[in-house]
Amino acid sequence: MRQYIITLAAAVLIICSCDRQLDIVPKGQVTLGKLSELELLLEQEFIMNESPCNNIGIICGEDLGMFDQVSTILSQTNTCTYAFLTGDESVNRATLTTNDYVYNNIYKYIASMNVILEKADEAEGLESSKPAIKAEAQVLRAWFHFLAAAIYARQYDASTAASDGGIAISTSSSVVEVKEKLSLAKAYEHILSDLDDSILADLPDDHGRIVGRGDKAWGYAAKAMVLFQMKNYTEALKYAQKALDARSEIFDRSEIAASAKWEQSYDSANNYLYIEGCVRISPTMVLLTPETVSKFEADDFVIKYEGENGWSKTNGESMSGLSGVYSYAGWNTFCNVYGITTEQMHYVAAECLIRSGKIDEGLALVDKVRKCRVENASASSASTEAEAMAILQKAKWVECINTPYNFLDCKRWNSESEYRRDIVHDLGEYGKYTIKPDSKLWVMAFPSNAVRYNSTLTQNF
Repeated sequence: MRQYIITLAAAVLIICSCDRQLDIVPKGQVTLGKLSELELLLEQEFIMNESPCNNIGIICGEDLGMFDQVSTILSQTNTCTYAFLTGDESVNRATLTTNDYVYNNIYKYIASMNVILEKADEAEGLESSKPAIKAEAQVLRAWFHFLAAAIYARQYDASTAASDGGIAISTSSSVVEVKEKLSLAKAYEHILSDLDDSILADLPDDHGRIVGRGDKAWGYAAKAMVLFQMKNYTEALKYAQKALDARSEIFDRSEIAASAKWEQSYDSANNYLYIEGCVRISPTMVLLTPETVSKFEADDFVIKYEGENGWSKTNGESMSGLSGVYSYAGWNTFCNVYGITTEQMHYVAAECLIRSGKIDEGLALVDKVRKCRVENASASSASTEAEAMAILQKAKWVECINTPYNFLDCKRWNSESEYRRDIVHDLGEYGKYTIKPDSKLWVMAFPSNAVRYNSTLTQNF
């Protein structure tokens, strides 16, 4: 059914690839005249398809990418992957990034949402359904713009955002209109305008298990994540709690103790909205650094009961050529890569609570997730914010493997004196490499196939 939706949507919406304005925008006249047809664009399968120019897990020290031997990466000095692994800012990433599937798909999906918003009012269909459909499109447009801003611009800081370069905001499906790059402040203003409370109010209360469709829980979660990355922790907490009030079910991995398999469907109840990464089955083949491996608790259900069929040291060391590296060997897990899960929302709320002095309340949320991840997990306790944050950071890091969120957390923490830290890539016999908190590598390059058609897209690093 999902493939049928994709095929039908593609038939009625012709998308040009990487040759206009912001990479991908509608070409010519679209023919979507019925509300039911427009609705198919909300039910398409969202897939980001990462590329080597966007391997952000390497930068933050989470992983070593996929498949490549460390020795091979280090021998090819004129690649983005080399720059990310060694912290070499002299590598010309702008030139090397000729194409970027994450960037392409972000603006492809934004284009789809713009078509809905432009055509919904005049489309044939039930008038009472239109506000909810338009609200879904606006929240999704906000989310994809947010991903672009968070990845391709500097960390948002209220004191510098007005002068920091942002992203192009696309609110039109026109192929001739240049979408000018805005300041980071203006970009976030547009993102938040698409997440206005009046728009969230029009979202349906519940879409059941149609995880590609946005309901109120998803809308609240999206707004919480945006505010969180903006370091507006007070407001982020408010919307995180709204999201959890609407839906808070955690995926319970304790069943792995009996099955010895981590089996999780893309439509699991813990997904507010599901957006795939580069492979349908993830985190298969991701090479975890020894530092990330050290963050797993000893009685983690996946580590303890899947053994070499799960996070495999044998496979990881063989694929990377580096001691202590793990790679996931299972093929039963659909991980939500670029969407949002209830677990992540627990951690957002927890960090906001800890920062506000409510340490016990924050750690209680951390433990709600940990109890579904670690057999007989003991209760967490801390007497200071720093101690509580250390507990949260370790647990959340493992939870967010193979998503953008460890990268985004590091980027955000790097702007705060209390939590900024060097990322040290300890590559054993190959040496140690350091990425500083203010490194240019924390900002991804706009791909040249976009810059070529939009001269306003000057690089942000």
